[in-house]
Amino acid sequence: MSLDILNMTIDKTQNIPILVGNTSSFNIKIKNLSNTLRLYNLSLFLNLPDGMVLSSSTLPQTSSVPNIDGSANYSWVNLKDLAPLEVDYTFSITVQCNTKFKSGDTIPFDYIFSGITVLCQVDTMPRGSYDIGNQILTQQLDMTFKTVRFYSTISTSGKVLKGAGTSSNLDNYTQIQTTTCKFFNNAVSTSSVNISILLEDGIRYIGNISISGADSSKFINPTISSVNIDGKIYTQIYYGNINLSINSNTTLTFNYAVWNQYNNNQGDFIIHGTVLNMHVNMYSADPLIVSNSNSETKFTAMDLIINTYTNNRLVDVQDYVTYTYTFSVGQYYDVEDIIVNYYLPDGISYVSSSSTPTSIDDNPVIQGLNLTYNFSLAAQNSSTTITIYAKIDSYYRYKKDSQSINLPVVASDPFLATTNILGILIGPFSTVTDSSSTSSSISVGSIDKQFIKGYYKDGTPKNIDTLAPGDLAEYLLSYNASSLKAIQKEVYIDDFFPLSVDPIDNLNYIYTGYNPILSPQLISPHGVDFYYGDIPGLSSSSINFKVPIAQLGSSTQNVNLMKLKGINTYGYAYSNRDQVNFNIGTPNLQLTKSVNGPNKNSIKVNEVYTYSITISNTNNLGTETDAFNFILSDTLSSWFVIDQNSINVSGSGSYSSIDMQNESISVNINKLSPGQSLTLTYKVTIISTLAPKVTIKTTATNTNPYSQIYEEGSTNFQYSNLIKSASTTLSSASITLTKTNISDVFKVGSPITYILSVAVPQGTIAYGLYLKDILPSGGQSYLGPASRNNEPITPIISSNTVTFPSEGTIDARVTSQTIKYNMTCTITNANKTLNSTTSTQTNSIQCFYQQIQGGSFSSVSKNLSVTINHPNLVMNLTAIDKSNSTLYNQNANITTNSIMQFKLTFKNNSSIKLVNGTIEIPLNNNFLFTEINTSIFCNAYYNSSSNKIVISIPILDVSNTGYVIFTAIPQSTLRSGTSIPTQATAISYYNDISTIKIYGGEKSNIITCSLSPGVSLTPDPLTKINDSTSFIVTQPGNTAVIVDYFKNIGGGYDDFTLIMQKVGIPYTLYIDNIKIADIPKNTLYQQTLPIMSNLAPNTTKIIKIHALIPYDNPLGTRYDFIVTAKSVTNPYPEQTVLNIDPSF
Repeated sequence: MSLDILNMTIDKTQNIPILVGNTSSFNIKIKNLSNTLRLYNLSLFLNLPDGMVLSSSTLPQTSSVPNIDGSANYSWVNLKDLAPLEVDYTFSITVQCNTKFKSGDTIPFDYIFSGITVLCQVDTMPRGSYDIGNQILTQQLDMTFKTVRFYSTISTSGKVLKGAGTSSNLDNYTQIQTTTCKFFNNAVSTSSVNISILLEDGIRYIGNISISGADSSKFINPTISSVNIDGKIYTQIYYGNINLSINSNTTLTFNYAVWNQYNNNQGDFIIHGTVLNMHVNMYSADPLIVSNSNSETKFTAMDLIINTYTNNRLVDVQDYVTYTYTFSVGQYYDVEDIIVNYYLPDGISYVSSSSTPTSIDDNPVIQGLNLTYNFSLAAQNSSTTITIYAKIDSYYRYKKDSQSINLPVVASDPFLATTNILGILIGPFSTVTDSSSTSSSISVGSIDKQFIKGYYKDGTPKNIDTLAPGDLAEYLLSYNASSLKAIQKEVYIDDFFPLSVDPIDNLNYIYTGYNPILSPQLISPHGVDFYYGDIPGLSSSSINFKVPIAQLGSSTQNVNLMKLKGINTYGYAYSNRDQVNFNIGTPNLQLTKSVNGPNKNSIKVNEVYTYSITISNTNNLGTETDAFNFILSDTLSSWFVIDQNSINVSGSGSYSSIDMQNESISVNINKLSPGQSLTLTYKVTIISTLAPKVTIKTTATNTNPYSQIYEEGSTNFQYSNLIKSASTTLSSASITLTKTNISDVFKVGSPITYILSVAVPQGTIAYGLYLKDILPSGGQSYLGPASRNNEPITPIISSNTVTFPSEGTIDARVTSQTIKYNMTCTITNANKTLNSTTSTQTNSIQCFYQQIQGGSFSSVSKNLSVTINHPNLVMNLTAIDKSNSTLYNQNANITTNSIMQFKLTFKNNSSIKLVNGTIEIPLNNNFLFTEINTSIFCNAYYNSSSNKIVISIPILDVSNTGYVIFTAIPQSTLRSGTSIPTQATAISYYNDISTIKIYGGEKSNIITCSLSPGVSLTPDPLTKINDSTSFIVTQPGNTAVIVDYFKNIGGGYDDFTLIMQKVGIPYTLYIDNIKIADIPKNTLYQQTLPIMSNLAPNTTKIIKIHALIPYDNPLGTRYDFIVTAKSVTNPYPEQTVLNIDPSF
């Protein structure tokens, strides 16, 4: 068998525009290309990616399956059979683009959805896989959709009479038509658009604009103009910068008419049958957004039109039917010699007509009646309507079987009545024609599928509609043709079950009315086929049966489809469908637990508490079903004793027994229907040896129920994931610990007294209680003494741990018990960060006790932080250059002649005294110490061997400030660029009670004394114009003498580079009247000369240039002698002088 006999086409497949948040439709056409073979059980399958969903379709889908990645699969099962070369079967699908992906990300514009597939499938045998030799034929097409911001459509009539009047200056148009434009925007953002509607030459725009929809107020005033596009004149209706609102849908209509001639009825004639076009172009008004939408429609311009219709599209044999045809004439010509032919197909008899036909021809060639009507004249703008009365025959006149017996007219037989018209235009004397058709068909029987009710596995009727695995579902299939007189040919009724129903063979069927002629047969996929053969008119049939539910399935998969199929006289299959959903549910169990009593957070011995556990099966979802044979259990605790007489189970559900064990109590539940609940309550008494800080957490839980009453040895379906749990907590009060210290200003070496308290709460008893205090390791040590309730005790000391004697059993069942301890310790050490005045030490008190005598120890702890005070020095260093009285506190610019007087200020900014402090100030070798000028709250001296200023501070009280002033001068031979840092450092100091703890390391700010390079170069005062320019006039033939003055104005010794730019004449360079060099003309001179090296500060030099001015210099010749002196020390300062000699 050829596999290419199945053909599927889709009207559009690639980059189909779809609005974000809106829909788009496409049409599928399927055809059987075989000349002889029938194809069966056509099914369609659609796969959509994340971001797209099915919106609607010609028939409801049989199933829809969402996938974890956001995609979805849809199916339409057993749509129809396909006869050989049958007219294309058309199926329409509308899909929707969401605004977001499953991840929550917004779907962008211009996004292309791919991975979209449409697959059609047929069987080559009627029962599919149940027929031996069956083949499955498939064809698949891939599609893509592209998201857009907006789109537009335009539509009008397919045939239009001409009648736009005689002149554009006159309103004498008679044939007015309407065009409809629709504008859609996305559901995410607004869009600014321009809209151009173009009407082809020959179309007269009349106006009468009508707008409806969200943005109707924005479309009131268009701009109407004529535009020339590629040499063709169009009428343009233009809207500029329209802001479309989110998810808007706007409809615009306007009137138009068609001229008899182009160019406003002044050009060539528009011939009958000419096709004219209308276009709409919608594009973004935002220059940063590239987006547009184009749509067009076309119509045929006519001088004569005929249309026909029938009063009833669905008919029955022996019905009387009415056919009407109307022909209309345009504005420009009368029409003469009109002939109308009207064809009634075989199976329809002519009865009468509102106008008598010229002839009636019952023609075996065309197998039908041909009625001919003649009209001598039809005037301009006129319309003529003729009504034909006919009757549907019970048998065909020309269609016969192999024994030449007339075939009956049967269900789904089609009748196509056609008409054509011919006339001559008066004036042009040209012939004009038109045609039209209308169709009807014999009705088919209706079908109905009903869910009657559900039954438990044992056959007991259910009082709820929701089914469960093991249930039986009762259905009624009804076929009704009781008012249809026509025969129904080759009728099948198929019933397709979801996979959750099984088995489907050997079911018990109860038939009423017209019965199938064969036993039911299995048909794929997962269905049953009932064959009736030919059913006479005025018949009906019903089938009642029960099917077992085998498993769960989602609501979109539990679809039960009933299908009617039959064949008409032409061998084409027809079908009808009805489907209902199985409502297969699960119990929706809810479990709650509560406990009530005197104080749940501070229970005491012998108190009574009541537990309540409720399990319920809700009935508010509509999908719940019964829960059978499961267990509700609750855990018990050794800290209480259950009152056996208080155990009670109440509620609307049913249970069989209550079981008690050492650690749990359980209820065996028989059945819990939707809306029912059971509550277990019981009382407990707290035992008399309750300890502090006991937590009693008990948990209630249930097992997974069964869908039916459990039967040993039978197949039982047990639900999963229905285990619930609920917990409650009772707790006794905890032992209370406190730890404080007697307030003082603590420092290293100080004693510290701690006060400890332990309280056992009322209603409890603690065994083997004792306290342990952990002192800061290396920071404190036990000094003693210690006491318990003011009585001396001797704790056990181990390293930094102090363990107090055991208290044994503390009985607080009647009243709480409190014990107080005191102990004294010493602060042996504490560390601080630089420049800080305090630090903290944390120690911990622990209480150990047994909740059960002889059991393991529980503990309670409490921390206490103690603030330790430390002395601290804050230092600030300043300097004054006595040579110029400049004060510095960071960077000082000095010379070798500077006299630097430094001042160090130091302050104790802590809360305790500072003693025996030492501060050192190292002097850089580039400084020479001169003297200690002043010292306050300290003693200071210069240590020549270490080259340091050493400062001793005997005592410095809280907030006191001292200082020392000393003088130093820079070495006289220092070079420019030298930097000399100076900083003070606290070497050591102590508090006033400890000679062991040494502090130090604090530093003052740094003062950096720098000898900066500097250079001065100035012109001869006699010839200078300004500080960087001189001007002399030398007569040609004479020697020009140019003088510049140099000075080292840097802080130290330095070397300098002399740079002479190119000059047009030779010259001789002198420094301090010493000849340095003869420099040729046009030569750059640059040297660091010995005479310009290692110059002390304030050294001066006289730079001279001797240049012979040529005798033959032209008038106006100028020579520029550019001299630059530049230090070789970073940042390389330089000075330049321009010496001008114009040589007039």
